[in-house]
Formats: sequence, C-alpha cells, structure tokens
Amino acid sequence: MNEFPRELALGDVYLSPFLPVFSLALLGAWLTVIVLNRLRLSRYIMFPSATFLALLALYMLLMDALWIPI
Repeated sequence: MNEFPRELALGDVYLSPFLPVFSLALLGAWLTVIVLNRLRLSRYIMFPSATFLALLALYMLLMDALWIPI
C-alpha cells in the first residue's frame, strides 16, 4: 500500500500535490536562470524560454520521483 497521501490538507482544504511541486519547481527554475545570468552562462543558450521550461519540467520530475509524488 502507498504510504504517501494523494492530497495535501491545509486545515479543511485539500490541495493537489501538483500545486506545491509546481510552485517549488517554478521557484527553482527562476533561481537557476538568475544564477546562469549572473555567471553569464546564459549567452550560450540559444532559446532561453525553452531552457526555462526544460528546467521547470526537470525540477518537477525530480521532485515527483524523489520527494512529493504527484
């Protein structure tokens, strides 16, 4: 049997685990892009918006596999 709950409870409100995973992945992708810009590594990236979406998807997949299952 699965030990993890399928919903997250905040008081009487049940939330999908997708919401915190997406929020944390978005924050992580933004921070990664900021670091890439500070280190001037973003000039080697041809499509920055596609790279941002790829980082977002990567962080979501890693959190799903390792921390909060969606």
